[in-house]
Amino acid sequence: MLVVRLDAIGDWILCRNALHALRRSARFADTHWTILGNPAWRGLAEVFDKDLADEWIWVERRDDLFRKGYENLLPRAIWHRRVAKAQARLREKLAAGRYDIVLSLQSSRDSLLDELVSGLAPSVIGVRAEGLDSSMYTRLLNPGPEPFVFLRNRALISDLTGEPCDIPLSFDIPDPPPRTNRVMFFTGASHWTKRWPRRRWNELARLLPSELEAFEAPQNRSLSEFARLVSSCKAVVSNDTMTLHLAAALGVPAVGIVNGIEGRGAFWPYPASLGKHIAIVGAAPRHAPAPFLPPLVATHLAKARNLSSVTAKNVFRSVQPLVTPA
Repeated sequence: MLVVRLDAIGDWILCRNALHALRRSARFADTHWTILGNPAWRGLAEVFDKDLADEWIWVERRDDLFRKGYENLLPRAIWHRRVAKAQARLREKLAAGRYDIVLSLQSSRDSLLDELVSGLAPSVIGVRAEGLDSSMYTRLLNPGPEPFVFLRNRALISDLTGEPCDIPLSFDIPDPPPRTNRVMFFTGASHWTKRWPRRRWNELARLLPSELEAFEAPQNRSLSEFARLVSSCKAVVSNDTMTLHLAAALGVPAVGIVNGIEGRGAFWPYPASLGKHIAIVGAAPRHAPAPFLPPLVATHLAKARNLSSVTAKNVFRSVQPLVTPA
């Protein structure tokens, strides 16, 4: 079986527990697993999930398989030539695996990914999605009504195996470090519309009680070292949902600062059953996209304005109960 997971680090954190449950199921326990993965989360998978797959294939030029942001403005006939070439090279490599099953459980369906996996095996299993061609799959799984990605993944595994899947969101670290009084600020993000302004971070640091040490997440750590560092924190404040998901899985209290538009339902807010110690700030959009600007530009600007309007005091009000002893 080939399992396709080319999405981002946070998506891997929210799917890995479900994949472990699938690997342990009676139907797939004796199946040879190959995972086609995004090298962005390789540092986590090879340390904490090495028993999940018999073989890993890392797509180093993953972005070549998908449409780039600016290409939304161009006709498909122009940009699809580049994608088709990258797909052809990868399909040739994958065809040599002679897989019986291809399983694509991406957090969201993408028509270009559908084209990549179509016909790679006698059985190609994907996720049902409105408005996308279903003819490229031999079976489509029902994700159910729950939009939050982790719960969707559990529903997909239940549909695939015919057995209940109620695994928790967890991340086990061998010999975890002791908890400290440090509060991590994760200020980085994959896109500028997700980055809370620097002045806000400085204001938040001044609001924290003196017994708490605020520090900015280091940029020179491996993902496995970063996971251990998060597990040692009193709390985490992040403007990127990847760190929010990691903290939730590790049982570390966390506050997510969001722009109110991107990821709603799928990545935030956290269901109470998964993250009672996870808070979200900035969930109500204050600025709608300007109708006189190109849609892509208007949406980006609205995201940035929403995020910058979140105040340090609002974030501190969510942090305070998480770091104050009951």
